[in-house]
Amino acid sequence: MLISIVVAAGLLMLAGIFSFIQAWGFPASGASPKNWRKLFYWTIACGLLLALLSWLATFWMLYPYPNVLGEGWFAGMPFMVVYIDANQNNYHFNFTQVSVIANACFWFLMPVTILYLYGLQWRRLRASA
Repeated sequence: MLISIVVAAGLLMLAGIFSFIQAWGFPASGASPKNWRKLFYWTIACGLLLALLSWLATFWMLYPYPNVLGEGWFAGMPFMVVYIDANQNNYHFNFTQVSVIANACFWFLMPVTILYLYGLQWRRLRASA
């Protein structure tokens, strides 16, 4: 179950990278809302803020993970960064910093993904009218 969550988060990250590239060139590829660039820059600013907050709040984003020794917790959302067992021992992985950076990138890309989906919906509604 946990691996499927990580795989889903990774796929969302790839979708975010694709959305960022597409949103950057959205006005050149056809009709777009007249305030698209302003919206794009606001989503970049919002994404930077979310990335910074996710970096700073990594250890406050805990979710439970049951195992045979009792319930433990993983820190980091959506990519696990640190495992904390039932005795409150931290287990830093070799890729801890990579996971923190991946979380920051994920949260940076989410607002742009939402903006890109909005742009696609706007085009669809405009084409049907």
